[in-house]
Amino acid sequence: MGTIYKLISNLVAIAFGVIFIPIVLLLLIFTPLMAISSAIKIISSGYSVTSDYINVMISVVVLTYLSLRFRNLRRIYFAFPSLFETIKYLIIANLFIAIGTDVLNWSHITLDPGRQKLGIAVFVLSLVLWRVFVSIYYSKKPITNFMPKPEERMQNYSTKA
Repeated sequence: MGTIYKLISNLVAIAFGVIFIPIVLLLLIFTPLMAISSAIKIISSGYSVTSDYINVMISVVVLTYLSLRFRNLRRIYFAFPSLFETIKYLIIANLFIAIGTDVLNWSHITLDPGRQKLGIAVFVLSLVLWRVFVSIYYSKKPITNFMPKPEERMQNYSTKA
């Protein structure tokens, strides 16, 4: 029974790593580009556009949570050590950009110029806050601290060393 469980868990981990992780990475890479292009369309035309960036973020965060929650799916992060940090950075970026774009979209539902200027200011503020947050976070926890060092990989079981 244990070997069947291991075989099934390995197949699920491989399928998750081959199917879902590339989809998550593509969504995380291209969603900010689409959101910023939507924001440019909103600002230039003065009208709102359809956007589901928050829904995309929720689905990506759920998939990432599932990959971190189950030990068998977590193996992909051991195979690719920088994958978790990349996904974490892209989720933070997408969160700030998606919120800014949704507020900008909300502000352009009506043709009130004051509300539209407020939406543009909030969008720019969300971009600035994203950069400030990421700068502060990675100044306190540099990425080099997350990567294993060569001396940590080596284990010496000799008592004389």
